[in-house]
Amino acid sequence: MERRGRKESIITLTVMVIIAIAIVSWLSGLWSCEAGRKDLTDEERLNIRDYVNSVAVLVQKSNKVSYEFFNTMAKELSREDMDSELLEIIEESKVILENSIELNPPEFFEVSHGYLELVFDTRNKAYEDFKPALSNAIRDLSLDISTTQITNTFLYMFMSDKVYSYFQDELKESGKQLGIEKLTIIDSVILQDIQYKDKKFTMTNTQDVMEFISEIKSEAELKPRRGVAVIGDSIQFDPRKVNEHGDDWILENGSEISVTVTIENQGNVVENDVKVVMKYITEDNILEEKGYTIDSIDPSKEKIVTISGFTAYPGRKCVLEITAGPVPNEVLTTNNTATYKFMIED
Repeated sequence: MERRGRKESIITLTVMVIIAIAIVSWLSGLWSCEAGRKDLTDEERLNIRDYVNSVAVLVQKSNKVSYEFFNTMAKELSREDMDSELLEIIEESKVILENSIELNPPEFFEVSHGYLELVFDTRNKAYEDFKPALSNAIRDLSLDISTTQITNTFLYMFMSDKVYSYFQDELKESGKQLGIEKLTIIDSVILQDIQYKDKKFTMTNTQDVMEFISEIKSEAELKPRRGVAVIGDSIQFDPRKVNEHGDDWILENGSEISVTVTIENQGNVVENDVKVVMKYITEDNILEEKGYTIDSIDPSKEKIVTISGFTAYPGRKCVLEITAGPVPNEVLTTNNTATYKFMIED
């Protein structure tokens, strides 16, 4: 317990150092913009009002993304559904960050806006890093590594909340320098505990993170998850690829074609008798179809499949479609098929 407490203290100290460095970085680059004050024209006041309103909209969206994230964490979802919802959250967060970068802050608000961009950048990193970290935990990567990865994502949220409070203070101070009293913006605190089933987990606490991982893994293991996939970039042709022309691969001249591809079991149960079908079609509608059956693939394992004997048609555009499965009760089928365009040299 003493070792864990020391580790958490080090992590917290590291976060505070990172915050300090980030703030100093923004200040050193932008502090010169904050000197002085002046009487504001009506147009300048309008620009400030519009800027604050635009920021408020982005902050509200950021708060909504946080709600969606923690609401997703509270659900007992399949891995596919969890991945799908996390991808939507990441995309929404990325758009908020991009919109904040595109905002043009009024004069004397450059420093506060620098804080705001840092807030959204840090939150976006938290969401982006959480998805692979959770996947690593479920896939039985080292528990210490998984715990550290997941803890770090929530420490990013902690950082963003702290920096947002600095943004609020700096926004108010910028207003005072311009003679605008009580310039405020809505609050935004995204870090919260995760409520999963009947338990609550504090995600900046190492022990809680380890227990949360255990709960998630046991849930994933209890629910059968089935699915196979064609690993698209594993394709190998014989004759080999020598060039590209537009969307078409150019293969060396030959009289016969062999194709090798990798098939992965992305589920958590053993799959037996997995069918792999290759359809080969030329531009003048000559069709060849060949198949192969994989006896079995263990969960998260891959099998290499080679099918030979396709007739080569030099100089003609061809399409090869490879399909694995689908297996019974497979939900995600978008990665079951891969398509390749090619030509054989004359």
